[in-house]
Amino acid sequence: MPSFPSSVSAVVSTAGSLASPLDTPLASLLASFAAPFGQHARLLQLRFAADAGLAPDLLLPHRLTGREALSACYRYELTCLSADLHLELKDLLGQPVELRLLQADGAARVLAGVVTAAQQLGGDGGFAQYRLVIEPCLATLAQRVSSRVFQDQTVPQIVAAILDEHLAGNAVFAAAFSYEDRLLNGYPTRSYCLQYRESDLAFIERLLAEEGISYRFLFVDADDAIPHHTLLLFDDNSALDGCSQSVIRFHRADGSEADDTVTDWHGSRQLVAGATQLQTWDYQPAASIAASQDSRLAQGATGTALAATLTQYAPQVPYYASDMAALERYATRRQQAADLAGKQFSGQGVVRTLTAGTWFELREHPLHDQDDPDDRQFVVTELQFTAVNNLRPEDGNQEAPYTNRFTAVRRRVPLMPQYTDRHAKPTALGPQTALVVGPSHEEVYTDQYGRIRIQFHWQRRDEHPDGGAAFDENASTWVRVVTPSAGAQWGLQHLPRVGQEVLITFLENDIDRPICTGVIHNGTHLPPTFSGQGSLPANKALSGTKTKEHHGHGYNELLFDDTQQQLRVKLSSEHAKTQVNLGYLTHPRTDGQAAPRGEGFELRTDAAGALRAAKGLLLTAEPAPNAYGKQLDRQALLNLLDAALALSEQLGDTAHHQHAHVPETGHDNRLIDDDTVPGKPSRQGHQTQLKGALHQLEAGSNTGKATGNSVPPGGQRLVAVSGPDGIAMGSGQSATLTAATNLDLIAQRDTHQTSGRRWIHNVGESISLFVAGTTAKVKDTLKLIAARGNIQLQAQDGQLEATAQQAITITSVAGKVTIQAPQEILLTAGGGYLRIGKDIEIHNPGQQSQKAGSFGLSGPATHHVAMPKLPKQPEPVDPAKPLYSQQLDLSHLAHHDDPLTYSSKNKPYRVYDAHGKFIASGVTDRNGITDRIFTNDAKDLTVVFEEGAWEVEEYVRAFDDPNATNTSSAA
Repeated sequence: MPSFPSSVSAVVSTAGSLASPLDTPLASLLASFAAPFGQHARLLQLRFAADAGLAPDLLLPHRLTGREALSACYRYELTCLSADLHLELKDLLGQPVELRLLQADGAARVLAGVVTAAQQLGGDGGFAQYRLVIEPCLATLAQRVSSRVFQDQTVPQIVAAILDEHLAGNAVFAAAFSYEDRLLNGYPTRSYCLQYRESDLAFIERLLAEEGISYRFLFVDADDAIPHHTLLLFDDNSALDGCSQSVIRFHRADGSEADDTVTDWHGSRQLVAGATQLQTWDYQPAASIAASQDSRLAQGATGTALAATLTQYAPQVPYYASDMAALERYATRRQQAADLAGKQFSGQGVVRTLTAGTWFELREHPLHDQDDPDDRQFVVTELQFTAVNNLRPEDGNQEAPYTNRFTAVRRRVPLMPQYTDRHAKPTALGPQTALVVGPSHEEVYTDQYGRIRIQFHWQRRDEHPDGGAAFDENASTWVRVVTPSAGAQWGLQHLPRVGQEVLITFLENDIDRPICTGVIHNGTHLPPTFSGQGSLPANKALSGTKTKEHHGHGYNELLFDDTQQQLRVKLSSEHAKTQVNLGYLTHPRTDGQAAPRGEGFELRTDAAGALRAAKGLLLTAEPAPNAYGKQLDRQALLNLLDAALALSEQLGDTAHHQHAHVPETGHDNRLIDDDTVPGKPSRQGHQTQLKGALHQLEAGSNTGKATGNSVPPGGQRLVAVSGPDGIAMGSGQSATLTAATNLDLIAQRDTHQTSGRRWIHNVGESISLFVAGTTAKVKDTLKLIAARGNIQLQAQDGQLEATAQQAITITSVAGKVTIQAPQEILLTAGGGYLRIGKDIEIHNPGQQSQKAGSFGLSGPATHHVAMPKLPKQPEPVDPAKPLYSQQLDLSHLAHHDDPLTYSSKNKPYRVYDAHGKFIASGVTDRNGITDRIFTNDAKDLTVVFEEGAWEVEEYVRAFDDPNATNTSSAA
């Protein structure tokens, strides 16, 4: 610390005429005012509002002490004298008052405020002494503690909203207080800002300190008006006013001096951190952002070196700043506040014009006179003073009429409020509950992040005039919801709904960072009634999840029933009563009791259902006790298929030796044609391959992993059904069993087919019925019996053979036997024969015997028998080649309204080409239209349309365009 001349540390010394005794009896003090008893021309003057109901000189100011500071409320303590010993102290509270401090030039420095405390200090004879505490209206806001929510407002807007409320609702505020905004910077909008169990004053000062906004007070001479003071908000030193004594000399105090002077001046420094670093996490970009600001304070070579590693790293609550620029601004303000404390000046003197928040120029200081003019300008940051009215000049023990002590910084230094514990944000005392809110028409109100809006129970409507406590979407900002799992578009989603009570905790106990951690049942939202029945505590063994239909009464649920020896699980949707029931199946449990419905599992729905398995499906009744074994255990089914294949191959070999057809079993991996892909050979579609695929069903899975480089073909799209004790299938209507290649029905014992009406087998290529027979005792190995009606055997395009190792018997029990042929009939046995045709030949190597009652040989005769007309096979069509499509309309040949009642519906027709080759045949539909006729080339067709004994021929030319539809024309 440099040494200064003795004048730098000059002690205040004033003329004796300015002093007054400290312990003069009250009577003597009052007498010293002389007559009349008043305060005119005194150093201190006190004035109440004209309508206060207090006499002008009821209280005479004696001694005033005060403290002023930037960004703090001033406090003045005034000791007064009064002839009224019984003054009602309560009449003084809240009164706007004005203090006038006489200055060296005869003008007055005005101070104002409201009385916040009054005390009677005692009396002496007929006089009393009182002490008044005078503060700004802003200071009284320490008495108003509230909890409220501000949304989407800047800090200046929030402060203005609070002050405007008091100005509008408080008569003293309205009369004695105002505020002025000299802010030059812009400020971010706060989406959610809580005042929680915090006074208005602490809340305002905290917000201003966070944003780097300072404040001071202004006083104006109100003459006879109500005393008034103004709160001034500023964020730049250019908004500060100069002291009314703009140039102040550093000089000893002397009664001969025309201006007040500073008598003592010291500079001070302290080491401050070299940098401030802030960090915060923002969940929307899911990233951390950090900002740093180095100190700009010159701390000397060694001081700067020491501070180089002294960094104030302060991680902030999540989303503390909207972006990097905003976080850098906060870091800068924190560091500027630290730098402000790094270098300050303190002084003493008798300058009555000094007030916190004004600046002056210091002159005649041996050090600062060497500085640039700007460096000689200082802003008062704090001021403490004492002023005493001059009452007893003859008393030698005098107190100086005015002295002060102050701190100051250079005017160019940013005046950042200290971000200290005095401005610490209140922390949450613990979790709270709140109600989920939203628009009146919404049951679930959320956004893309799954956030909700809430209203705390302590939010009051009168403090939220814009609807922030109306139990709607305006009650809060979006609040995040904790879930057990939250991934990138995966996790658990169960959004709290409007009206539910939720548990709210606070990140780092920061009241501005609520987060929903759970949902709580209450009197209007009772625990779930699973399956729509029962309640607690009777159904205490039930647990699970039950949802509610959005804007409806349906639900989905996952129910776990842990009732002793009745364990079950139910997964259900009320839509079509779709359910999966597992375990001990019961009806819905009521009062802890439930009627049984079965055991095992049930998959049911009132709508449609489907089972899909792309790599095979096994439906089996084979037991696997205690869930032992593998998923696709099917050995019993494989054994059955092995036995079926063996039986099929055994009987196939026998049939082959007996010249019957052999079934395609895939024996020795013989290829068969895959009818689903014409011309393409396939190893699929017959028993050997099907059995092999079923054996390999697990190959490639976790129970059938391949070894080495081989990967067996597994997971084919098979459906395997196994019922060790039987399989029953039925339908109240039709049932269809189809296969794109082979259909094998194998029974180790008997196969029974029973039809109550008809049994029709249509086969595209051939039928082979083979019976191996068993023992000689079984003679009726193959029977074909019609109890009623006819039996027809036709070979429409070939021969009909009937061969027996032994006798053949043809018998007509009650009719005749007719054997006919258009050419001849040949009967032969033992070398003899009978040939019947146009001529009859009878030849035999042995004796011929004819016996008859008579013989008639009357001449030639002929007997003609009509031969049956056999249908012909249609011309085969190759679907791989171009197709020509034709459909013929024959309805105009015979009409429904014909007088002869001829009709063209359900009439047979035949189609031939121009060369007489048969193409197709069929029956017309109800409108007299043929089936669609396909050919592989364009050709002329002849249609023969039959109705009774007459025929109509129609000629049609097919179009050259493939797939064209042709209509007929009469020929």
